[in-house]
Amino acid sequence: MIGNLVGNRYEIISQLGGGGMALVYKARDTLLNRQVTVKILRSEHTGDEGFISNFRKEAQAVAKLSHPNIVNVYDVGKEGDTQFIVMEYVEGRNLKQFIKEQGRLPLNQAADIARQICDGLQDAHTNGIVHRDIKPHNILVTDNGKVKVADFGIAQIMSSVTLTNSGTIVGSVHYFSPEQARGDATGAKSDIYAVGVVLYEMVTGKVPFEGETPIAVALKHIQEKPLPPSKLNAQVSPELERIILRAMEKEVTMRYKTAGDMARDLRKLNGESVDNTIAVDSDEFATRVMGGPLIITKGKGQEDDDEPAYRKKRKKMRPLVKMVIVTIILGLLAGAGYGLNWFFNVPEVRVPDVRNMSLEDARKKLQENKLDLEIPVWINNPDVPQNNVISQEPAPNGKVRQGYKILLTVSQGPGLATVPDVVKKELEAATVEIENAEFKVFPSEDFSSDVPAGSVISQTPEGNTQAVKGSTVKLVVSKGVEPKPVVVPNIVGKSLEEASAVLEAVKLKLSSDITQKASTEYLSGTIISQDPAENGELQKGGEVKVTLSKGPGPEPKTARVGVEIPNDGLTHKVKIVVNDISTRTAYEAEHNSGEVFTKIVTYYNSGKIQVFIDDMSKPVKSQLVE
Repeated sequence: MIGNLVGNRYEIISQLGGGGMALVYKARDTLLNRQVTVKILRSEHTGDEGFISNFRKEAQAVAKLSHPNIVNVYDVGKEGDTQFIVMEYVEGRNLKQFIKEQGRLPLNQAADIARQICDGLQDAHTNGIVHRDIKPHNILVTDNGKVKVADFGIAQIMSSVTLTNSGTIVGSVHYFSPEQARGDATGAKSDIYAVGVVLYEMVTGKVPFEGETPIAVALKHIQEKPLPPSKLNAQVSPELERIILRAMEKEVTMRYKTAGDMARDLRKLNGESVDNTIAVDSDEFATRVMGGPLIITKGKGQEDDDEPAYRKKRKKMRPLVKMVIVTIILGLLAGAGYGLNWFFNVPEVRVPDVRNMSLEDARKKLQENKLDLEIPVWINNPDVPQNNVISQEPAPNGKVRQGYKILLTVSQGPGLATVPDVVKKELEAATVEIENAEFKVFPSEDFSSDVPAGSVISQTPEGNTQAVKGSTVKLVVSKGVEPKPVVVPNIVGKSLEEASAVLEAVKLKLSSDITQKASTEYLSGTIISQDPAENGELQKGGEVKVTLSKGPGPEPKTARVGVEIPNDGLTHKVKIVVNDISTRTAYEAEHNSGEVFTKIVTYYNSGKIQVFIDDMSKPVKSQLVE
C-alpha cells in the first residue's frame, strides 16, 4: 500500500495503525500538498454491506463536525472496492503516552486537557453524535498543548440505537459508563462519565476501577464508588475532586447535564473567565413560574351550578379514580405475592462450565441447564479462538436459580496493533515505545559499523506493520564497531614470565587457568602447549591458556661453538642463539677486533645453533646439532 495513490490524489506514506474495521495511513494530499490521515476499510470487509454501511455512517457523522478540538474529516470516497475516509493529520502523541511517561499530570494541565475534550464533545453532542469510546488512546495532544478528540469509529447518531442487537458492548471497559456496562442505551452523558474517568487517571496516574477480568471491571463501574482522587494525590483540590466525581456519578441524572457545563467548571477552576448565561431548560417538568391560583368566591345563596365546568367534571371523576387506584394497588399486591412465591420456590441449578466453548454451544449448554445468557462482553484475546468463551460470571459449579442470566466474556481473536519503528533508537526508549503499543520485547546483540552501541540495528516484525497484540518484537542491538582480532604469538617452550611479556606486547593476557603435565621433551616450568595455538585470533584483552611441563624434561647435550671476530679495529656485539625445544639466547657479549674464542653451548634434543655478529637478522655461522 505504501507509495500507492488513493482516490487519484492521496499518496500513502506510512501506516499509522489499524483496528478491526480499517487500516490507518499517513498520506500526502498531492492537490493541496499537505499531510493527511487516510482510513481504509479492510479488504476482508469490502463484501460485507453491514461493514460498509457502518464505515460510511462514521464518515457522514463526523464530517458534520468542524471544531478545533475534533479531528476534522476532509474527504470520503470509493475507488474500486476500496472505501476510504480522509482526515486531518495531527502531529503529536496520544494522552495515554503522556500519562505513562509522567505518571500523573500537573493539575492545571489535566484540567485544561479535560476542558478541551469537553469543548469538542459539546460540539459533537450538539450535532447529535455520541463518541462512545472516549479514552486516553483516542485523545491526541500536540506539542503546543492543543487537544484533538479522535476516532469516532464507533460513534452513532443519538437518535439511532446505541447498543447493537447482536449483543456486542462497544467501548473500552476501564472507561465504561455504568449504563454501557449494563448494556443499556448510551447517550451524551456516557461520554461525560468517560471524561471523568480520563481526568481521574490524569491526576492520579491510575484508572478508578481495575480487576482481573473485563467483567470484574464492568461490575465495579455499576456497583462501586471510586476512591476519591485526593486519596491518591493529596494535591487534588476539593473543587477538582467535585468536578471529577460529579462527572462519574452512576446515576445519569446526577452527572453534568452537558459537556459544556463541565467545561465551564473546568475553566473556572483554572481561573478563566466564563459565560455565566443560564440556558433555558427544555425539560417540561423543570421548575417554572406559573400564574396564581384561580379563586372564585360564591355570593350568598349562589348555587353549585355556578361552579366552573372543569370543577364539576373533576367531582364526577373522583369516585372512578378512587376505584382505579384501589384496583391497581390490589393488583400490585397480588403480583408481588406471586413474584415472591416464585422467587423463593424456584429451584436452584448448578452453573455449567462453558469456557472455551463457542458462543453458540455455550448458549445451548446454558439453555439445557435452564439458564439464560446476558449480553456478552467481547474482547481481543490472542490465546482463545475467535467466538470462544474466555470466562464466565458466575464461575462454574456455583449454584443459582433457574433462569439466572450468565455473563460471558467472548474472544474476538487476537487484536492487531501497529509495531512502532524503533530502528536506530536507544534500547531503553525503544522498549518503552514497544511496550506502550502492547507488545513484548526480546533483545539480542551484534556488532555494527554504523549504529552506535546501545541502539537498535534491526527489528522483527518491521516497524509500521501490523502484528498481534502481546506478541514479541525481536530487536538486534548494536555492540558498537567490532574490534579487530589480535594474532596469537607462539609461547611454547617459554617460561611463564617470558610468555606473559610476549602476550602483553600484543595486548593479550596469560590465563590464570594453568595446567601441568609430565614431559620428557620440555624442561620443567616451560610451556608445553597453548590455547589458542600460534597464529590463532583473539580480541584485545583476550586470555591464552597454557600447559606447563612438570619435567623431567630432555637430557642436556653440549656443543663447542667457535667464533672469530673481524679484524677491523672495531668492537663487535656477539650473540649465540639456540633453537631446540625453544628459542633462547645462550650467549651475548661484546668482543674486540680480531678476537677468536670458543663457547660450550647446552642444548636439548636436536636443533640449531646460530652465531650473530652486530646484525641480529643475519647469522654469520649456523650449525645443526643432534
